[in-house]
Amino acid sequence: MPMHLEITWTKKAMRLPEEVRKEIVRRLEMLQRYFPEMTPRMRVGLTRLYDGLAYQSDSGNVRLLLDVHRSRKKGWQYPTYWTIGHEFMHLAQFNSKGIPSGERACDVHALSRLPPKLIDEAPSYLVISKRLRELWGSEMARLSHDLACEALRRRRKGLRNYACWWEDEFERRVEELVR
Repeated sequence: MPMHLEITWTKKAMRLPEEVRKEIVRRLEMLQRYFPEMTPRMRVGLTRLYDGLAYQSDSGNVRLLLDVHRSRKKGWQYPTYWTIGHEFMHLAQFNSKGIPSGERACDVHALSRLPPKLIDEAPSYLVISKRLRELWGSEMARLSHDLACEALRRRRKGLRNYACWWEDEFERRVEELVR
C-alpha cells in the first residue's frame, strides 16, 4: 500500500485556489500507487516552461513542478495523467537501481506501469509521428501499454534497444489499425 503523500507548496502554488490544489493532490495520489519507489514527500510548484519537471536532491528532497494555469476559454488547465506519471517515473528512477535513467527509458517504464485509461496522451519522448499523436485514443493507449510490457520482458532477456523496438513495433501495429 502506498504511503500517503506529504505535499508542501511553493509560494506561487499557494496562490492557486484551494479547489485547484485539491484536484492536483487527487491526481498525484491517484498515480502514486504505480510508483512505489518514489519518495512520498515532495514540494509542488508551478512551471510554464515545461508540462512537468521532477527532480530529487542527493539529500532526498523532491521538487515537482507542473504546468497548471487558467485558460480564458477552458477554465483551469491541469497536466495530463501521462505527464504526472512520466514525472513520477523519474522519481522512481532516482530511487531504484533497476530502472535505467533517460527520457526514453522513463517513457517505456511509465507506459508499462500505468493502466491504459491513465495514458491520456502520447508518450513524451518515444518517437511517434505527429499524425499518430493527433489520433491518440484508448486503443493506442492499450497498445502502448502492452508493447511497453513486452519491451521490458525483451530487455530482461537481453534486448538492449528495447525503446527502439517499442517505437518500430508501435508504428507498425498502429498503421495496421488505422488502415
